Order: sequence, then C-alpha cells, then structure tokens
Amino acid sequence: MTYQARTDCDTDAPNWAKFAGAFEVDYATADMYVRANQPKRAVPFLRASVRGIGGDYARNSATYRVKLARVLLEAREVEEACAEMSHVLESCGGISSPRLLGRMRAFQEAAARIDAPEARDCSARIREIAREGAA
Repeated sequence: MTYQARTDCDTDAPNWAKFAGAFEVDYATADMYVRANQPKRAVPFLRASVRGIGGDYARNSATYRVKLARVLLEAREVEEACAEMSHVLESCGGISSPRLLGRMRAFQEAAARIDAPEARDCSARIREIAREGAA
C-alpha cells in the first residue's frame, strides 16, 4: 500500500502498484495465507477486500465473496460461510461466468461434506440454481 500512494513519483514502485487498489492488495494478501494453508489468517483480508470492491463490479464482487465463503468454510466458520454464499446467490442472478459457476460448485461440493444443517441447505440451494441455469 505504501507503493500505491507513490506510483506517480516513485520509480521503485512495482508496475502492478499502478493498477492495484486496496481491495486487490487485501485479496492478494488473503491468497498468500490460503496458499500457506492458514485460512483463519486469510479471513480478515478477504472481508476487507469484499467491503472495498463496491457494487460497480458485480462479477468481481461475487468472485471475491465466493472466495471468502470458501475460506470461511475451510476455517470451519460454516454458518458465516453459508450466509456469505447465500448473499452471492441472491445477488448474482445475471452473472453467467463459467469460472464463477465452477467456484460456486466447488463450494457446494465442500459444503456437502460438512455435517451441518446450514451446509446441507446451502449445498442444496447451489445445486438447485445450477440445475436451473443448465435448463
């Protein structure tokens, strides 16, 4: 973030800093923790990235929220993960991105393996929506 504020005048700033906003830096930081198999440490950064992205980027916002939901699931925060995924399902009706749908299905498969009512309900809802989208 210190580089981002100086991109116009600092020649040492990396090229990516010219395009990265705060939510993108938070998302990248979260991704680092996910790759290090530390989902609980990734959650605050993903929450910040979801708050920071805004409503102008519907597909990106949905993608970030699906990632947050998946990481919450990995962190064993099942109820919050399913609530986040429910928000995605309610808000992304017009999005038909195959990549996003694949991530939603991956969440559904992971949730199906968890013995909790919220996880079963959320998994069933994703399965139903995927069926409707295929029809």
